[in-house]
Amino acid sequence: MQVGTATTWSTVRAGASYTCAVRTDGTAWCWGSNTFGQLGLADATDRTSPVQIGAATTWSKISGGFHHSCASRTDGTAWCWGNNPEGRLGLGPAQLASPAQVGATTTWTTVSSGKDRP
Repeated sequence: MQVGTATTWSTVRAGASYTCAVRTDGTAWCWGSNTFGQLGLADATDRTSPVQIGAATTWSKISGGFHHSCASRTDGTAWCWGNNPEGRLGLGPAQLASPAQVGATTTWTTVSSGKDRP
């Protein structure tokens, strides 16, 4: 079954019970379960259709983990959000419902999110 009507997806990655994607225009979108803020939409509300993450148009790659997501932007920065056991987002111990930049490095080209321990 097709998700929405867009035909401009460039990267689609599934996490546990949710999916995130980047379109060819550089926008990032997520949908599905959002218990831990893994959709990056500043809340914990589940979504049944794609919702854009903020207004940025510089996303290049995205990755879904168990209950967290990470992405890279065209400027070489890395961003993560969602569940954060043991500081896995690289942003200290806090759980985040919105994307936050990981460090100051600007040489990231891709990202990969692993599985959280339940």
